[in-house]
Amino acid sequence: MTRVRLAVAIVLSALTLSACAIQVGGQAVPGPMPSTASASAPTLPKAGQCMNAYELKVLQCTDSHEAEVMSVGEMTGLPSAYPDTQVLRKAALPPCRQTLSEYLGSGDADSTRLRVWAFWPNEQGWKDGQRWRLCTVVEISPDEKPLARKGSVKEILKGNGFSTFQTCTQGSPSKDQEVKVVACNTAHLAEAVPAGVVSLGKSSDPAPSKEQMNSIANEKCTKAVHDYLGSSKRTDVFPAWRNPGSQAWSEGWTNAVCYAEATKVFNGTLLGIRDNPLPN
Repeated sequence: MTRVRLAVAIVLSALTLSACAIQVGGQAVPGPMPSTASASAPTLPKAGQCMNAYELKVLQCTDSHEAEVMSVGEMTGLPSAYPDTQVLRKAALPPCRQTLSEYLGSGDADSTRLRVWAFWPNEQGWKDGQRWRLCTVVEISPDEKPLARKGSVKEILKGNGFSTFQTCTQGSPSKDQEVKVVACNTAHLAEAVPAGVVSLGKSSDPAPSKEQMNSIANEKCTKAVHDYLGSSKRTDVFPAWRNPGSQAWSEGWTNAVCYAEATKVFNGTLLGIRDNPLPN
């Protein structure tokens, strides 16, 4: 099962606001570790082309593939000696993440299993003067690996694609240090909601305090969850969200993600449930 690993092993205490128990979970980091590969710039895939997650060979998007190229750019302002992985992540991931929502056609990308997967030169390529950055998007499967699929995901979230890639969790976003992501048509405890990605700032700015993040996320997540449910009166489903940690923030993960979390595991969907019983 997919595990969203925490930046720090801290679970924030529950907050009670108005009549709803608003719970804030642990701090999440973005997706899988990026891959690295070396290639000369003229041979790099182009935006809109498809490939696999561990090689730069161009594949037809209509055939089975794991990654789709969103953009190709350059990394600047880095030392001539090969940087460590953390430095490379900070240089590559923020611009890739900025591209993600535009490419998918919606700001809901962080509520889905569609993730940034970045490539950059390996050490020998760096010595050869290569500084390229390749931003791709992959769909993550329940075993934490890029999922082979057919067809392009460009603007896939602009229409009715959200439910196809929606994040549902077996565990509690508000309490668990790690969140196990499962298919939404299986038993689960929480569902990420559309219009539930809350911008907290820019990665180039200092990260807000936890209190500031919670203050920003509270109102927007409450509204997004109530809109998703079609009700603001339920006591067995409540708004929850997960904030980025300091490392995640520096790598461009500057959003809180809102969840509709139930008090017990259920099957089916909470979308439009209104005041009806939880689906079994």
